[in-house]
Amino acid sequence: MSKKKIVGDAVPNQETLRDELMGQFSRERLGLKNREISVMTRMSPYIVEVLDALVELEVFKSRSEVVSTFMEQMIMDRKKLFDEIRTQAQDINNKRESAKRLAFHAMKSNKE
Repeated sequence: MSKKKIVGDAVPNQETLRDELMGQFSRERLGLKNREISVMTRMSPYIVEVLDALVELEVFKSRSEVVSTFMEQMIMDRKKLFDEIRTQAQDINNKRESAKRLAFHAMKSNKE
């Protein structure tokens, strides 16, 4: 982010500041699609105050936009790590499903 020199009481245009900040979280740069899934969460009062301050300053349009933007940025900054986590979680799920099928088959075989 480039530093802007503020002379006297001159303040950079809000839209310019918002555009500059949002450029740091560009969805196109992160290669992300539209946000389609809603997730509800609980947060501490301090975090909500920070979210509300960013909305009040019109940096973001809503709390939801702040949270999703920051989460996407954090995950995409560590994409390789999270891709490996997803792969391992899928492997665990596949093994769990296989074990369930074996258990079902074992219980079914005992009844026959």
